[in-house]
Amino acid sequence: MINHQNLGTKITACDDKNKFTFLYTVNLKEKYYVEMYGTFHKIGIVFYPLGINHFIDRSLNEIMVSQMQEFSMNESFKNILSRLSEHLPAEQQLEIVETALLSVIRPFEEKVLQKAIKKIILSNGTIKTNELEQLTGVNRKTLLRLFKKHTISTIEDYKKMVMFRNSLNYALKNKELTNLTDVALYNMYYDQSHFIKHFKSITNETPTTLLPKIKRIGNEDLYWHFLKD
Repeated sequence: MINHQNLGTKITACDDKNKFTFLYTVNLKEKYYVEMYGTFHKIGIVFYPLGINHFIDRSLNEIMVSQMQEFSMNESFKNILSRLSEHLPAEQQLEIVETALLSVIRPFEEKVLQKAIKKIILSNGTIKTNELEQLTGVNRKTLLRLFKKHTISTIEDYKKMVMFRNSLNYALKNKELTNLTDVALYNMYYDQSHFIKHFKSITNETPTTLLPKIKRIGNEDLYWHFLKD
């Protein structure tokens, strides 16, 4: 069972062990709170920017009505995943998931958007929109339409999230060696107060209070803060 709420999502384990639930989460402007009830066998996939668009048959804004959304996958995808078992070695589980994804892969050819996002990432989110217009050869209105259609984000929000994610990664990977001023300057914030203000606007906490509580999951830049009753 999945119950979407303004504050986040409640997920309750299903009695049917053969049932799969496919969820996709977009991190845009704030942290997301998830309550989980029961025992789950969970496999997480971290997509590169625009990666999800290679596996859906509609634009992302047609599918996503909330920050966390349940997907409806086709039967061939589900049949391949039916081979999964929590008792299989991780390598075999990965192979099954990859096979399922390859069965639904499709081209995503929005070259303008791909170029714009690449430039944003390379600039750590500091590039100006008028520079993106010049580099892509399309106007601001067209760029904004593409961002909203395929990332469900504005250009500015996307740039801010790139900057925030990079600073979070850097802070957590180097927390024994750096202070907040180092993190701010390395990630191109104006100063420490700019970094703290931006961090708090997304997480509702300061870096000093939240960073020690965050755990990195797996080998990707995926972080959780676990709360226990």
